[in-house]
Amino acid sequence: MEWPFAYLRADTTSAREQAKREDLFKEFDQLGWRLKSGPYRDLAGVIDTWRSRLSETERYREPGDWSPAWLMAHPNQSPPLSRVAAIGACEPPSWVEVWDSSGIDRLEWRSGLALSDLSRRDGPLELHGVDQVAVVTPAGAIEHHGQAAFNYSDTGVSPGTRVIAALPLGGEAFPWIRDTIAHLLAHTPAGSACRELNLVEEESRND
Repeated sequence: MEWPFAYLRADTTSAREQAKREDLFKEFDQLGWRLKSGPYRDLAGVIDTWRSRLSETERYREPGDWSPAWLMAHPNQSPPLSRVAAIGACEPPSWVEVWDSSGIDRLEWRSGLALSDLSRRDGPLELHGVDQVAVVTPAGAIEHHGQAAFNYSDTGVSPGTRVIAALPLGGEAFPWIRDTIAHLLAHTPAGSACRELNLVEEESRND
């Protein structure tokens, strides 16, 4: 039987990530009214979609592989128990998710799937005006892969991977938004039907 995706939360996880999310939402607010008053109304709707999905998050994890097999193989890298607020596990996902200028698209994972498959003509990933994407692995690692001719790189995509592309507009805010979304998703469990055991009551009240 396959072990479900395991995760843990530290004593400061929820408060820290919720503050990060609020900073992102403030940027959404500043950006949204400018997009709605210009020729980019569709992108304003995309921001609303991103906000709605991120608002649904009720628990944040510490990125990493926290399965029993990993912990037994790396005893010196185990987190101090005094800092662990909750432990949980999710059923393994069967999907890959794309966040881009079209909104959010979730598709079924298939064996051998690569990032390049997502951006093909019939794929869900919109790369017009985008030269780099952030790829969040199921364990919460964040990788950046170039998608333009001068920086192109490809990678395999496993179930539970999230791919985030910046909005195709100039300015420093858009890569920052992409990477902040990637950061929040890296702290969000990738599986489904997650079950959690709270070890610190104060943490659960802050979720």
